[in-house]
Amino acid sequence: MLWFWLLLFGVAIGVVSGLLGIGGGVLLIPGLVLLFGFSQVEAQGTSLAVMIPPIGIFAAVVYYQHGFVRIPLVGFIAVGFMVGAYLGAMIVPHVSPTHLRLVFGVLLLYLGFIFVFDPSENRSGVALPAGVAAVLSAAVAWLFRRQATAKKSLRPPSHDHEYHI
Repeated sequence: MLWFWLLLFGVAIGVVSGLLGIGGGVLLIPGLVLLFGFSQVEAQGTSLAVMIPPIGIFAAVVYYQHGFVRIPLVGFIAVGFMVGAYLGAMIVPHVSPTHLRLVFGVLLLYLGFIFVFDPSENRSGVALPAGVAAVLSAAVAWLFRRQATAKKSLRPPSHDHEYHI
C-alpha cells in the first residue's frame, strides 16, 4: 500500500513542479521527511535518485554508496512525478503569472516556517502554526507592496496639480 501513496505523492509533486517549476528540494524532500518518515539524508538521496535522468546521477550514486537511497521506492515516486509534472505544466497556461508567483511564495514561506519552528525530526506538530505564519507573512508583504505601489503612482503634473523639487 505504501507504493500507492508514494505514487500519488509523486503525482502531486510533479503537478506542483510542472505548475511552479519547483519540486525536489522544495517539496519532495520535506514531503518524504514529514509524510513518510524518511531521514533528511534518505530524503535527499531519494530525491536525487528520482531525478537521475535529467541531473542527479552523480550525486545520487554517492548517496546510494552511503546507504541513503531507498531504491525500491524511487521508481514509484519517479513515475508519479513524471505524470504530475505533465499535468501541472498543462495547467500553467490557464493561471496568471501573478497567482503562480503568489502560490510559489506562500508555499516557500510555509515550508520554511515548518523547518524554522521545529528543527527536530518530528515536524508534524508545527503544520498549523507554520501555515498561520506563512499566511500572515504573505498578508503583511501584500500590504507593504500595495503601499509601495500606491506611493509610486503619482498623478502627472497638470495646470491644477504641480510638483516642487
